[in-house]
Formats: sequence, structure tokens, C-alpha cells
Amino acid sequence: MKIKKLLFFVLYLILLNGFIQTYLIKSEYLPLLSDVILFYIAFSTKNNILDVSRAVGPWVVRLFAILLVGSTAISIMNVMPTISILWGLRMVVRYLLLFMLVYKYFTKTDVDKFKRILIRFFWINTLIVAYQFFIENKIADFISGLFLNNGELFVFNLYCTLLLSKEYFIGSLSKSRFIFLLVVEMFVAMVAEIKVMYFTIPLAIYAVYIFTKKFSIKHIVVLVCAFFFLVPCMKMAMSLMYGEEYVNKTFDMEFIQEETSHAYNLSEEAADFSFNRSTCVEMASTLILNDPIHLLFGYGVGSGNTSEKFGTWISATYSKITSYNWFTSSWLLIEYGWVGYIIWILIIFLLAHRFYYLYLKNDDQVVKYWSSLGLISVFFTYILAWYNNMPYYNAYFIYLFWAVCFVGIRERQKELKNN
Repeated sequence: MKIKKLLFFVLYLILLNGFIQTYLIKSEYLPLLSDVILFYIAFSTKNNILDVSRAVGPWVVRLFAILLVGSTAISIMNVMPTISILWGLRMVVRYLLLFMLVYKYFTKTDVDKFKRILIRFFWINTLIVAYQFFIENKIADFISGLFLNNGELFVFNLYCTLLLSKEYFIGSLSKSRFIFLLVVEMFVAMVAEIKVMYFTIPLAIYAVYIFTKKFSIKHIVVLVCAFFFLVPCMKMAMSLMYGEEYVNKTFDMEFIQEETSHAYNLSEEAADFSFNRSTCVEMASTLILNDPIHLLFGYGVGSGNTSEKFGTWISATYSKITSYNWFTSSWLLIEYGWVGYIIWILIIFLLAHRFYYLYLKNDDQVVKYWSSLGLISVFFTYILAWYNNMPYYNAYFIYLFWAVCFVGIRERQKELKNN
């Protein structure tokens, strides 16, 4: 089917965008190709939003509609340029279109194909990271693998960890490959200096373990062992590349608090205004949303976009000195205010609740496979929102993963019903 081929082409664009821009063609308009394809499919075919509503739950769809319609009206009332509003709407609607189209057109065969592609690209990405480190002599933020930055690299590795550890715990992945997965994740975290991976990857694996194995005393034993041995093992591995002082700081809570609170932007002009992960919510609320109305409802969708051509006065005034656009929470607050920010948080929670409901309701292992992966990945969105801007600015891969989880559940339920 032509549409299905286009959707897989979008998948490859998502996975290869960074590689193409790094090594072949540098263009900020390249990601727009995915948007154009999705809008073309959506407007050239008939789509039923009720099917998506049945899958994710009606309140998820309703709250998204309230968020988009309400924030559009607020943008108009704040006299934002029409082109900026449309640019902001495009950024959100494209994720919803991808989700809707994947859910409509993908089948069990496509779900299996998606898994194979993801696992294949995980190993390809590992080779690219190794090439960048050993051959190109890149380090830290300059290492991004197949992606544009190490923030995207982290998200991709996190989701691949969920999938591959699930495969291991159900017996579809050998122990040697699973151990190699752990080595790869440690290697990526060290060379790209993605410190959050030291904490989230073990947490992701443990979460998958809990939702795969029946509850027993082993869960407690594993958690206790991890508590006593995980950090020392990580420190030992890191000492192969870094000095003792750096290694100790990585796991020191006071240093972590300071690291996530000081000015993130390094320019002198931004020293007193720059947001960071632990300060972006408070500073956005006081520095930019400086009256009760805007604090509640923000400036509207598209008002915070940082496009050179379609940006607004907010971007021109604040983006360089505050870096609000580097973090999901501050960006959401500026565009949607506290009311919209809470709605967004609630949407994520309801999506997680839907996956959890499906996990509890069904005894079939395939349904539990996809519902547990969906549940865990959705809850990690809160961590990703704290860490970077991907859940809002570049969430294609995240929504695609969720859609595949729902397709996997639906297709398995069809099989069970037919049998």
C-alpha cells in the first residue's frame, strides 16, 4: 500500500534526519518533509478520530482538543502573527496525525517490522557513536550518533532499552546480547557525557523486569542488590575514562542539584536569566509570565516557537538569554500557561492510565508486552520533559512508539477474538 510505504519512509526520515544533516546536507527544512507527507496523507484520505478515541480513551482526545482550540484563541487575543500560530499548531498536530495514521494503517506485520527496524538501527547507531568517538575524536555534546544532538541520542537509546530488555526478559534475546546492550548503554553515556543515562537506563530495565515477571521476592532482592552494587559498578566502569573527582561528582546529590540549577546558558548576558532543568518552571513563571492572566493561560500556541522566520517577540526577547526553548516545561508554560501545562500533564497521566488498564485487564502475554512498554514509556515522558525539549519540540519518535504499542494491542485482541 502506498500510504504504508510513506509512513515507513517517515520512520526512516525520523531515524536518519540527524545523520543526513551531519554528514550529507545541512538544512533546517529537511524535517519538514515528514510534516508534508503526513499532512498529505491526512488530507487525501478519510480518517476517523473515533477509532483513536476508543484506543486511548475519550478524555485524552477531548483534552488535546481543548488545549489546541483554547491556546489558538489565546494566541489570537495576544495578537500573535497568524503565521506563528499556524507554525505552532503544525508542531503539535503533526504528532497527532502520525499517531492517528499509524494506528489506522499498521497491522501486526508492520509492528514486527517496526521492531526489527528499531533493533537494527540501535546497532547501527552504536557503530556511528563508536566512529565519532574513536575515528573523529568527538566527545561529550559533539557525539550524537544518528541524531542531531545527544538529547535525541538519549531518548532513542532509552526506548531501545525498553524494547530490548523486554525481549530479554521474555526469552527472545540471549544473555550475551543483553549484556552487550548494557555495555553499549554505558559506553554511550560515558563518551557522550549523558549523565542522566546512569540513572534512567537501570530504572528502565528494572521497570520492564517488574512488568514482565510475576511479582515475587526476587523483585525485592534485585532492587536491594541494585541499591548496593549498581553505583559502585558504574563508578568502576567510569574510572576507565574519567578521573576520580569527575566520577564522584556524577553521583553526588549536592553536585547534581547545583548542576541542574545554575545558569545553563554560558553567555555573560544570560548569567542572571538563563533557565536550567530545576529552575525553568519557576523562572518562566516569574520572568516571562509576569501577570496573572498570562500566568494562567500563557501567550498561546506558537508564541514561543524559535523559528528564524516565524518566531515572535517572545523568542526574539527571551530565547537567547533564558534558553526557555531547551526545556519542555518552560516552553509549555509560555505557550499554554499553568492551566494548559496541567492539562498536558493530565493527558500524559491518562495515557499511562489507559495502558495500565489494558495491562491489568488482559492475561494474554502479547497484550501485556505492548501495554507494559507503552505504560513505562509514557511515564518516562515526565523525566524527558524535565531533561530536554523533545516531548514538545521533537516528539515524532515518542508518539510513533506509543502508536505502535496500541496497534500491537489491537491486533492481538483481534487474533484472540477470531480464535
